[in-house]
Amino acid sequence: MLKLFTRLEKTRNFVLLLFAVLMVASLVFFYAPSRGDITTNHAASTETAASVASETITVGDIARQQESFSQFSQGRPYPAKMIVNGMISSKIARVVADKLGLTATDAEVAAAIREQFKPEDGKPFDQKRYEQNIVERYGSVKTFEESIRDDISASKVRAYLTSGVSVSEEEVLKEYQRKNSKFDLSYVTVNTNDVAKSITPTEAELMEYFEQNKQNYHIDVPQKKIKYIFVNTSKIGEKLNIPEADLKAEYDALPVDKKKAGVNGQEIVLRVPKPEFDGEVLQKATELVTR
Repeated sequence: MLKLFTRLEKTRNFVLLLFAVLMVASLVFFYAPSRGDITTNHAASTETAASVASETITVGDIARQQESFSQFSQGRPYPAKMIVNGMISSKIARVVADKLGLTATDAEVAAAIREQFKPEDGKPFDQKRYEQNIVERYGSVKTFEESIRDDISASKVRAYLTSGVSVSEEEVLKEYQRKNSKFDLSYVTVNTNDVAKSITPTEAELMEYFEQNKQNYHIDVPQKKIKYIFVNTSKIGEKLNIPEADLKAEYDALPVDKKKAGVNGQEIVLRVPKPEFDGEVLQKATELVTR
């Protein structure tokens, strides 16, 4: 609402200020009757119940309006407070429309009345029948036609105040979708372990699924393939049949320092600082093996 007010021009700001002043004035001059229900005895009262600028609302106006509403609601009482608030709003709209030159013309009032009471059988508008119906339902033709004039004037004021507001088609569409979108949701709980027991895919189906979803199985970290042979020397010793003389000759040929118990071994460790140095390290290791 604040964004709306900021978009209005200076004239509209004056209108809003006038609205506020009129509302305060109506509250200052408002008079609440001592009894909550307005009886038919008050219909002739000219005592002022509320005042909006030069417009006044009498106790008789409220009583007649309440009686009229009661007829439409099949005799059920209509709260006097709601009637008074509605009449005050109508008077405010009348005053503002007069200030802005937006009061409905006689031609506009006549057109609205003819449209509202247009005969369904296509016959011409019957003025006498119209006046008779209005008097029976509203008590006075003048009062009814003034209410029609106030309604048209209020519509003009609202259109004037909101004329500076522009809404894009996208905003209208989003608002329509927000208010009218409906969802019909159905769901079933599935236990994946139970489902897996009942599914037995073939190798071909697995391969087809893999081919369609290779990206999901892509490995970003570089991998290495290593082939090796494990030699169990104790097992080989059990199978080889070496004569004792050959072993004695081999032992005698060893240097003195090699005849000591145990085995002396050396290890050369080549570290690979980065994966891109694999080739260089492998070449160096090959040279060491050759030497």
